[in-house]
Formats: sequence, C-alpha cells, structure tokens
Amino acid sequence: MEFIYEVDPKETRLRKIEPVALSDLGVRERRDMEQWIVKNPDILGEPLLVITAQFGKFDKSARRLDLLALDQTGTLVVVEMKLDARGTHADLQAIRYAAFCSTATPEQVIEMLAKFEKVSIEEAKKRIELFVDEESEFLRSPPRIILAAGSFDDQEITASVLWLRNFALDMSCVELTPYRLGEGKLVLVPKVIIPLPETKDYQVRVEQKKASETRRNQSSPYAELWQRIADEFNQLNVVAAGRNFTATPSAWRNYFQVYLGHSHIHYEWQVSKRAKQIRACIHFETSHRQKNLRLLQLLRDKEKEIARGVAWPFEAAPWGEAWAAAFFSIPYSTGPSVLSKASDAAHAMQLLIERTWPLLQPAINK
Repeated sequence: MEFIYEVDPKETRLRKIEPVALSDLGVRERRDMEQWIVKNPDILGEPLLVITAQFGKFDKSARRLDLLALDQTGTLVVVEMKLDARGTHADLQAIRYAAFCSTATPEQVIEMLAKFEKVSIEEAKKRIELFVDEESEFLRSPPRIILAAGSFDDQEITASVLWLRNFALDMSCVELTPYRLGEGKLVLVPKVIIPLPETKDYQVRVEQKKASETRRNQSSPYAELWQRIADEFNQLNVVAAGRNFTATPSAWRNYFQVYLGHSHIHYEWQVSKRAKQIRACIHFETSHRQKNLRLLQLLRDKEKEIARGVAWPFEAAPWGEAWAAAFFSIPYSTGPSVLSKASDAAHAMQLLIERTWPLLQPAINK
C-alpha cells in the first residue's frame, strides 16, 4: 500500500492519506473510468489519441473492447479497464481484442475515429496525421495492450504480463489509485507498474533479445523458413481491396497462416514434403460445405486471370469432406535450397492475395 501526504505549510506537518478502492467510491468503469481516460489519455503514461470506445463490431463476436487508441508511432493500443484487476481475466480479454484489431486497415481506423468524434473522414485523417510522428509508419506494428485498473494486487495477471513480454508482446499495466482528501475532493494518482518507467528502455531491450533468441532456438525445421518468408513478404507492403496484409510467424508447424479475422478462412503457406512444394494457399474451412464451395467457385470462375503470367501452377479444388482451397505451388529440392524459395513463396502469396481478395471480400463480408 502506498500513501501520499498532504502538506500543511503553516504548521510544517504532513497528513498521511491512505488510498481507497474505486468501487468504494461508487466509481464505474464505463461511466467514470472510461471518461477519465477519453478526456485525459495521458494518465496512461504516454500521449495517446483515443480512436473509439466500447467498440463491438468484430467479425462473428459480440464482445466490446473498452478503448482503442493510437500511440505516436502509429501503433494501435488496446486499453482494457477494470476497477480492480483481482479475479478478472483482463489480460486474456485484452489479448483477444488485440487479435481482433490486428487486421484493422488504416481506412477502418480513420472511419472509427470519424464516427467516435462525429467529424468527417478528412478531419479524422488529418487528426491522425498530426498526432503520429512523421517518421512512423501507420499500423505497421502489431497492436499494443494497456491494462488500466484501480489495483493490481492479483499476481496472476502481473505474472502473465511479465511472461508475455518475453515474447515481444507489448503489454503494460497502469494502476490508477484514488485518494480521498477533505471537503469531498479526490486525487487520482496514475502509475505505470509494468514496465517500470525508470528501467523501461533496458527492460524492453532485454525482452526483445529474449524474443529473438526464442525464435532462433525453435526446434522446428520450419522456423527459419517461415521467418525468411515473413521478412520477404512484409517488405512487399501487400495491399488488396484497401487492406494491408502482414505476416508474423507464431507457430512452427508445416504451415504458417496470414490471419484474416474471419472464422476458418485464411491465407497460409504450407510445406508438402511428399510433393516437395511450398504452397501459397487460401483455405476455406468453415463448417458449411456449400459456403466453402461457393467461395471456391468465385476463384474458379476467374482461374485464368489469377494464374495469368505466373510461372507456378495454380489449383483450386475441394479437399477433405467439406473444405476447399486454392494455391500456387513452388517446387523445391531437398536440402538448403528450400530456404532459397522464401522470396518466391512471398511473391506467390502477394499475387494470390492481390488477385483473390478483391473477389472474395464482398462475399465473405456479407
């Protein structure tokens, strides 16, 4: 428990003031905490531009995130609020929302801000441009997370946050502690408890090094291949139908997905050892066979246009009992040469996305 002290300059005395719980003050998350942060986002320890509040228009989910903001590097910041973090799943909730927001496009973020502030698209875009550092690239990095609560006495959450930071997940905890003064006045003292401000730069460097070593030390034979493909792909700055596509390796199996935010529909790279191929694929794996086949047919109808001028074979066909897929196949020989195909695999995915996503997006978003 931390105290603050009120100074009486006339009698040179200090009066110790103990913290109180937000819930004991009748504070509510949406009515009070949310408005405090919306009007004064700096209390979270850094300059932030609030994009929207209580946003719930996620694909196939009725959940609502508390606040979505933007930092000065152009990175989205998911803010999850709790009166008291003890016994909650604030960390898990925030991770889920960050995953949802990871596919947001600049146009979608601008539209959110315009609706939230009730301004034009042009005005919202201007506000973002003025706020984000000139040298920063808008939405280039994965979303960050800030957990804000009146108390973080629950070690389960803080331990989880510290552990996740070892894997390059930018997750912070900000404690908002109220103190009751005389005459009905309150003082709110914000404090960043993770990472500690005085050691932030050092801690971030250590965490980044650990994350890098973790990736290098993965025992999977695919780790280096997926990392090379992701690096090559991200340099291509792939955009299709107004949406930016990026790749972040998170698993080390024989496939590596590009998350779309749509249930059971995704782009992915896949290694077929039997066929000695790296495949750049779009998979339709919903539980509705007819929907999968309907989406597949959209690509079959344009198969010649999709494959036009591409050296790699293109296939579009059902697979399994209910699923469907379309893909370019890049052949490889056994041995080190598979790594040399990373650039081809990245370019194949670029072509697949640019030529199929504009066809699929209207049907998927119905």
